[in-house]
Amino acid sequence: MYVDVSQIASITPTSRVVVIGAGAVGLYAASQLAARGRHVVVIESGDSHLGNFAAESYRSVGRPHTGIRLGRSRSLGGTTNLWGGQLVEFQPIDFDGRAWLPGSRWPVRYDEIAPYYKPTYLNLGMPLHLLDDDEVWRGVSCSRPDLGPEFEVFFTRWMGTPNFAELFAKQIQTDEKMSVLAGFTAVGFRGNGLRVEAVRVANEKGQTHWIEADTVILAAGTIENSRLLLHTAQDPGWHTPWAGNQNIGRYFQDHLGGRIAAFEPANKREFFKMFSNVVYAGHKFQPKIRLRNEVQTRQQVYNTQVFFAFESEISEHMVYLKQFMRAALYNRKFSGIGDLFRNGLGMARYLVPLMWKYVWDHRVFVPSSAKILMHVQAEHAPLAESRISIDKSALDSYGLARVVLDWRLAGDELASLREFAIQIRDALQSSGIGELKIDEDLLSLDPHFLSQLGDTYHQAGGTNMATSDQDGVVDKNLRVFGTENLYITGAGVFPTTSNANTTFTALAFTTRLIDHLTAAAPLRSPQPHELSHPLQQRA
Repeated sequence: MYVDVSQIASITPTSRVVVIGAGAVGLYAASQLAARGRHVVVIESGDSHLGNFAAESYRSVGRPHTGIRLGRSRSLGGTTNLWGGQLVEFQPIDFDGRAWLPGSRWPVRYDEIAPYYKPTYLNLGMPLHLLDDDEVWRGVSCSRPDLGPEFEVFFTRWMGTPNFAELFAKQIQTDEKMSVLAGFTAVGFRGNGLRVEAVRVANEKGQTHWIEADTVILAAGTIENSRLLLHTAQDPGWHTPWAGNQNIGRYFQDHLGGRIAAFEPANKREFFKMFSNVVYAGHKFQPKIRLRNEVQTRQQVYNTQVFFAFESEISEHMVYLKQFMRAALYNRKFSGIGDLFRNGLGMARYLVPLMWKYVWDHRVFVPSSAKILMHVQAEHAPLAESRISIDKSALDSYGLARVVLDWRLAGDELASLREFAIQIRDALQSSGIGELKIDEDLLSLDPHFLSQLGDTYHQAGGTNMATSDQDGVVDKNLRVFGTENLYITGAGVFPTTSNANTTFTALAFTTRLIDHLTAAAPLRSPQPHELSHPLQQRA
């Protein structure tokens, strides 16, 4: 239910979980907790419309980072207002530690998190039979492309309803155990010893309230989680258990992303059949390529994936129309009706082949004249100097110190990318698929090439999980070291980033956290008005 602050501040149930942040992991955590009978209050600083963070609330001083401005959202649903809903798992190599990559061993083994991927898929509405890549390839009458023993082609899965405010809308509106307080920002904590007893919230009018809690989950996003911990560590009213932890804000990471090559297929029809996006059983799948785990270990390179991107005159029209439709569907503010008609006319002559390709071939239409590019998404080393900090001399309208991002790279990423590109060029040629023309600056190891790669809005680190507070901020169960009831969830707890989009693994860890907090309590019986919601249809 949407609630007024007076309703929350005046009533304290015997057990209440406060979730700070109504983005992907925040809403998902609240939904799962409520389904298991816990009273949950979600605090969100934005409202139902797409909103940005105020420019004075952040600053980037290191390597340019676009995501701090464009990759975050103050609104119900958080960054799920911006993403496409792409789901992909991390791999065993990401957890087990790599001798050539200091800081890469997680306190959680792969086999501890792997069982949580399947229930998370199901909770998000992804059917069980679509979790097998080979099943999808068979369903679209195509064999999985074979690039030899070193590479594997895999699918990422895209949610049918990527906006979590929409996905959980019915439960938010009807579930009495799930309350959403919008328009208020968490600005402080009140505690006693090792326990957080209440969260202080403020709105734009300067009104403040205390929300009492039995358990607190910080789910405000990688940057804001670190910011709030750093800000409250200096609160004279309570000496927080994390005040002396020097790891808060450190080891910030993002994926390096961008174009690394152009591609000329040997047979365009066969190539598009293998590598254009698949639409099957009402879901979208994107084929991507990565090195196998054992090859990475042998070659000691960064975890990297690539995919083919297609540029044509249809691309611009499609991007605009999708943005417009999302704005309409999710109640965002939008303008430019003239642009809508212009882009609609630009798409008109492609409508028939687009629909034919979609219905008959189960593929997203790509014009034969499209320019084919290869894009990369790669991890980089976790560095203590790559960090989130705060500037106490500059406060925003809520009284929070400005956050300062200093994103840094180790310097050896270029050589790893070059090695990966050469290997995949040779594999594509040997397989008879086509010729990859690698960017000359990458081949020559020109440092300028790295400046052509940007971040991918996959912010991670800053509140790393570890075995002790000497190395991180939270333990393997995501509890903040030194506290009894404060937890953090999201990609900010990741020691490394894999090559995969980070949100899905963050959600899997959230599923695991909810099991931990509820001692794997069974889901309560669904109410009749909730049966249409995918969350309640889990096995």
